[in-house]
Amino acid sequence: MDQVIKTVAQRAKDRGETGYLVGGTIRDILLNRDLLIQDLDFVTREDPKDFAESLLEILEGKLIPMDKEKRLYRIRLKEGLILDFTQLEGGSIEKDLEKRDLTISAMAYPLDAPWPLEEKYIIDPFGGREDIEKRRVRHIREEAFKEDPLRLIRAPRFMAQLRFNMGEETIQVIRKHAHLLKNVAGERITHELFLILREDKTYHFLTFMDKKLNILNKIFPEIEDMRDIGECKYHVVDSWTHSVYTVKVAESVIYAQGYFEDHIREAYEEHAKELIAGTHRRIDLIKLGALFHDIGKPSAKKVDATGRTRFRGHEITGAELVKEYADRLKWSNKESALLYKYVAQHMTPLVLYKKNDVSGKALYQFFSEAGKETLDLLLIALADIISTRKLLDPHEEMGIFKVHVEYIANNYITRYKPIEDITKIISGREVMEAVNLTESTFVGEVLEDIKKAMFYGHIPTHKEGALKYLKKNYPAKAQ
Repeated sequence: MDQVIKTVAQRAKDRGETGYLVGGTIRDILLNRDLLIQDLDFVTREDPKDFAESLLEILEGKLIPMDKEKRLYRIRLKEGLILDFTQLEGGSIEKDLEKRDLTISAMAYPLDAPWPLEEKYIIDPFGGREDIEKRRVRHIREEAFKEDPLRLIRAPRFMAQLRFNMGEETIQVIRKHAHLLKNVAGERITHELFLILREDKTYHFLTFMDKKLNILNKIFPEIEDMRDIGECKYHVVDSWTHSVYTVKVAESVIYAQGYFEDHIREAYEEHAKELIAGTHRRIDLIKLGALFHDIGKPSAKKVDATGRTRFRGHEITGAELVKEYADRLKWSNKESALLYKYVAQHMTPLVLYKKNDVSGKALYQFFSEAGKETLDLLLIALADIISTRKLLDPHEEMGIFKVHVEYIANNYITRYKPIEDITKIISGREVMEAVNLTESTFVGEVLEDIKKAMFYGHIPTHKEGALKYLKKNYPAKAQ
């Protein structure tokens, strides 16, 4: 990064160009977050396209016109660093910085100043450095949120990433303009939302966005209905309060050392960091699953003949709502399918617990239906029951349900996961050859039989065991 900045500065000097490094780079350097910097923002007095093109003579990268009307051009270097160039607005750097949203992002550093950065050369017309010292997110002007309502969620995103507080005046301005968030494109909201989900203690920032900023219900309108229902025999709080608490419990479990047995904890850690779509990780989706697991309760609410409130089928109505969210916010098909499964099947581990049924047959059916999302569903179910029971009785021991979840997780990890993709042990072609089949229509059933036999421990989990099983159980078709 340092060498790239020096190269840009030297090119500006050679061309007699007035330019500045602006925005988040300066903030992150002051916060000693240099290693997290992935993009650099520059403003130039002259044509930014012409200046960016001149840099390609000495930097290896590709020029991408991002917004010709706003004169925004990007260079993506081969090593992954992104350089954005825009033209100075307002006639001075101070006027240009005034158009930004937050003070901590409205600082500039002249390209003709020494590098590495020396604080005395920083141009800071709105007190960004003071706000960094006070660990405070503060807006520059109210109109910034009307010009681009995405900034309404960018502000709490910076809170989450930097562990900052927010100035009271900024809180009130965001509340005032919260309704404008409805006009923002779904994919832009998704980008900011998943940056918040990447942080631990997501529940804290979700609560802040909801109670303090009043913006979360502009993204997920059903929140308002959830506030009005949910209190029943098993819940002492409304569905929305319970759901946010469920996220808190899920985070406390997944991030905790020593909560699960080591091999289960290690399996969760590896599983949770899987990338599902782009930079979105499985743990980000699990948090959303915990948040939305009861979102179908308002539409499923019924009062029976005894006067008792019930929510039968809420998992299905909730899953359909989540699918609508996924469409509106432009989540990938895979993300949509995962969240649908989380909500639709989140009750299964609890049902097994109530039935006291962890038989091989019951577990195999659960694993077959849950698939690779088994561990996800177990975590959501565990968080769900803990957040429910702890509010009913804060002193209740939750060890029994934890043991129940650990037992199922252990069976999945040690017995089912190794055979989950049975074709890695024996392929369909090998089955056809072993039982002398000329058509593949029967192969899927045979593979399922082999998989069950391995899960139940009837045969060893290797190809030789599968072949012996075939010869014994399909003699009429075997060669």
